[in-house]
Amino acid sequence: MTLGLMALGLNTLVLTGCVSNSSIQSDSGLTPSAKPQVISNSRPIQTPTTADVTPDNLRVDLQTHVYHPIIWDEMRYKFDLADENFGHYSDYLAFYGERKTHLKRVSERAKPYLHYILNEVKKRKMPYEIALLPAVESGFRPFARSHQKAVGLWQFIPSTANIYDLDQTWWYDGRKDVVESTRAALDYLQKLYKLNNNDWLLALASYNAGLGNVYRAQKKYRKKHKDQTGIKEYLPNFWEIKEFLPQETQGYVPKLLAVAHIIEYSERFNIELEPIANRPYFSQIALNKQVSLGQVAKLSATSAEVLASLNPGYHQPATPPNGPYHLLLPVDKAEAFEEHIENNQEIFNIQWQKHKIRQGDSLSVIAKKYKTSSKAIQRLNGMKNANIRAGKTLLIPIPADKIAQVKAQLAQAEQQKPYKVNKTPNKTTQAKSVDTTAANSHLHKVKSGDSLWLLAKQYNVSSQQIAKANKLSFKTPLKLGQNLVIPGYEATTKIQHTLKTGESLWLVAKRYKVTTQDIAAWNNISAKKVLQPGMKLTIWTKETPNKSVKYVVKNGDNLWNIAKANQVSAQQLALHNNLSLKSLLKPGQIIKIPLTSAKNT
Repeated sequence: MTLGLMALGLNTLVLTGCVSNSSIQSDSGLTPSAKPQVISNSRPIQTPTTADVTPDNLRVDLQTHVYHPIIWDEMRYKFDLADENFGHYSDYLAFYGERKTHLKRVSERAKPYLHYILNEVKKRKMPYEIALLPAVESGFRPFARSHQKAVGLWQFIPSTANIYDLDQTWWYDGRKDVVESTRAALDYLQKLYKLNNNDWLLALASYNAGLGNVYRAQKKYRKKHKDQTGIKEYLPNFWEIKEFLPQETQGYVPKLLAVAHIIEYSERFNIELEPIANRPYFSQIALNKQVSLGQVAKLSATSAEVLASLNPGYHQPATPPNGPYHLLLPVDKAEAFEEHIENNQEIFNIQWQKHKIRQGDSLSVIAKKYKTSSKAIQRLNGMKNANIRAGKTLLIPIPADKIAQVKAQLAQAEQQKPYKVNKTPNKTTQAKSVDTTAANSHLHKVKSGDSLWLLAKQYNVSSQQIAKANKLSFKTPLKLGQNLVIPGYEATTKIQHTLKTGESLWLVAKRYKVTTQDIAAWNNISAKKVLQPGMKLTIWTKETPNKSVKYVVKNGDNLWNIAKANQVSAQQLALHNNLSLKSLLKPGQIIKIPLTSAKNT
């Protein structure tokens, strides 16, 4: 192969498949009865141009370890799925060949994300085509939203996002988080790959249509060919079941393969792509404290537009109050910013709290309550005047020197809410120091080693609350057998977590929705300690191992394939939802999936 061929140019991406889908018919011409064969690399593609766009017979394997300064050159000659299925996606080659301006724009949007995504794909030894999937899903738009409420680069719907630990709150949506959504998408695809008998095209079809629809299409194929020998055990491939899949999915896989092929031979298609550097675009900075995104932009000398494109998961002008979370900054800005916050903590001098406006509230009353100013609230919330409306939510900035005072006042106001008193308490369990037992409280019997601080951590309340509810001083020693009321009790679960390779204290804290400081305190270790795989950590969490997640039934789903996809038995699923094994599910129906298999090791 000549050096000229080795230097073939850049590549392209795709129209958004999930956000806006184009209906293009395939020209495969295959009959379901004949299993498709790998098309010879010498077979020409039917395109409206005269350019030769067939895969070259000679693979340039020697380039594997050569550094390419442009990422498209790094990816070229590594699209095995596109080559193996050459001849099945000719219509889409013509389609994208006529939309060169669009592909140029998509490649520009990919610039901040593609290097990171490709490296994550390479770490998992997944096909290189997977790194281009956001081009089909969202056009590399992190804020993309489909009519089915799918969001982000990888277009997660809420129910699937819940299964893969992508938080969705007033503050933050993990579906738009570049790092977290990529982790979840690759986890999901690897799971679908295993559930589809290690077939990547079927895994991709399942990602788009749902595993149930793929299984249903395979069932229809077997029914159509019921007279063939061994058909009951046969697992048809994507091209064989294509006609039985939803229309969008019929084009979804060919689109991705066409994009990969165009990238491999971009000069032959005369398509110009953004020359994306083959090096990291951003660095990840872990944060345990809340920060203003405006302050981050100012201190890191990063434009608000770039900061938003790298951190699209944050919905508010500040990061969430309860960490840990992370920020992404351009690599040339990150080091200086980390040095700044290490030597200067002023960026953490204000914390933010959301306040739901009630009837009778005014901006001045709210400002006084939180020890701030009306102008500060207006500025933070982008308000043109002081008019507010009941039911809306405001983000309130609280000065650092007032945080403790404000939190104490809010806690006191909460404590002054009347408890429902048990009029006939059990005298054998009622402590002398306790006036009444609240209906939403818990009675704890003091054991050896207990302290107010440890009990507060265990029950997820403050030590001040426990002291006040039991009329105790912080200097008063606890006595063995003493009964203490735990006010505002929320049940927690003690979990033994065994560290896996690659896990950090930050990742474990995020998984269980606690802080790194909490884990360090519970296990008597430093929050900066380097953890070793196999180490056991004690975690107190509100998340119980046997919780359920909601799943929205899609067309073609049944109890059996939903159970298989979520690694539970169909019997468990039926019992958990008060259904029989013969129950017919309807699209849109909500099914609760018991996570009994979610072990913490």
